[in-house]
Amino acid sequence: MSTITDFMTNEEVLRELGRRFKNLRLGRNTLIDDLADRSVVNRKTILAFEEGDDIRLSSLLKVMRGLGTLSSLEAAFPDVLPGGEGISTRGQPRQKAATTGKRKQHGQAR
Repeated sequence: MSTITDFMTNEEVLRELGRRFKNLRLGRNTLIDDLADRSVVNRKTILAFEEGDDIRLSSLLKVMRGLGTLSSLEAAFPDVLPGGEGISTRGQPRQKAATTGKRKQHGQAR
């Protein structure tokens, strides 16, 4: 089993996710046709994902919901209450990122 890291290419990550998803589906003894019915996607979409092909995000969400793994996205995107770095200098929740240092204007020498 491979660890997903920031140094992997998108293609490597897709292949690893597809492999893991297939192993999870097989571990739960779930047929592709049954999962396709529950997920309301074409079985080709599931096969493509398991092969490491790039599928639509909306299709991935449907397939994850069909296998009961959609809530695992909570770990990747937690709903963090504003605090510390999430509060602007005016005391309001941050709406956009701020620069950490002086940025050079476009076209200036570096």
